[in-house]
Amino acid sequence: MKQVAEEKLVNFFAGKDIFSRRDLFDFFVQSEADLKEGTLGWRIYDLKKKSILHEVKRGWYTLNVKPTYMPGIDHKVKRLASIFNKNYRDSKYCLWDINWLNDFTVHQFSQQMFLFETEKDLQESLAYTLNDSGYHVVWSLKGTHLSVFDETIIILPLITRAPIQDIKAGESIISVPTLEKMLVDIYQENKVFHFVQGAEMERIFENALSRYAINYTTLFGYAKRRGKENDLRNFISAHFPDKLKNI
Repeated sequence: MKQVAEEKLVNFFAGKDIFSRRDLFDFFVQSEADLKEGTLGWRIYDLKKKSILHEVKRGWYTLNVKPTYMPGIDHKVKRLASIFNKNYRDSKYCLWDINWLNDFTVHQFSQQMFLFETEKDLQESLAYTLNDSGYHVVWSLKGTHLSVFDETIIILPLITRAPIQDIKAGESIISVPTLEKMLVDIYQENKVFHFVQGAEMERIFENALSRYAINYTTLFGYAKRRGKENDLRNFISAHFPDKLKNI
């Protein structure tokens, strides 16, 4: 019975790019006149969990569900996460490998560069800990020239409420950026990502926005905290106007 209702929902909203929470309420209330808001919330949660719905921004949904971007975790990332968890248990961090950008580019990078974001108070301590473990560490970008060929770990402050995701890799749980965070960061951190500016950045955004699920509330909310919401919105509108036509 539940599957039949889900099929009816898919058929009802087929052809609509996006639709609102109110639209979903009106659909369900046709067969459940006494539907409560709380029940609707659980229905939406269940549909999202089953990948039938995807939330494109707060209160707006689509049936055009794309996969969530999940970066590959190799032994180098695992080792870095292990060092952090051993020395700074219960502290927040976000770790990512610059080579994950190869999933979205034509020109493939082969540099060994990792970003390690954590609380400001831990940055200096983490720099010494990683240095003692044999890594080349940069934790202040002032006056620093970053070569894309260096095996380098760049330590940056973790922005409050930054969108990160926990990925299980073997027996480890590793905190990495969501795709929304990656896109905002490469747009904002032009000193770190100097090698993906211009046409290369456009290609990254084009592939990311077309291939993977994007929550635009998350994307622009994080961009706002980084002081780049309007700039990023204008960038996407200029290069990919169809992506924001209903946002």
